[in-house]
Amino acid sequence: MTEMPRKVVPPPLELVKSRIDEVLPPAAQAQIGAGEVVLVDTRDADKFEAGHIDGAVNLPVGENGADSHAAEFADAFAEAVGEKPALLYCNSGNRSARAADALNNEHGVEGVRSLIGGITLWNDLGLPIEGTIAADEEEETAEEDES
Repeated sequence: MTEMPRKVVPPPLELVKSRIDEVLPPAAQAQIGAGEVVLVDTRDADKFEAGHIDGAVNLPVGENGADSHAAEFADAFAEAVGEKPALLYCNSGNRSARAADALNNEHGVEGVRSLIGGITLWNDLGLPIEGTIAADEEEETAEEDES
């Protein structure tokens, strides 16, 4: 019998998003302004440095949020966020949704949500950004594959 290679396959995005809470940018802006949440940018450090939502901390989660399943990520998250609720975002809201799902359902962290549409929708709505943002080719490709 031939063994099949093992590959980590992320759960379908529809399933992930059904298990988490998501927030639209205007509501998120109000929560951020009121200091109710810690804002976490899950994109790679170079994209964060180029442009991000003011006040965000950067905790990259890797392609498709794969790194968010690791205990090291959960530890770094706990150190960066503390006891406050967290709002995660990425380029379009998919990677941050996967990371929120991993934190909520694998690591037992409560109060983690994802920004609908990510920084792209935030920017499209004219909300403020420090620096500039660029399209994330890897995430766009992943979205096309999941359609």
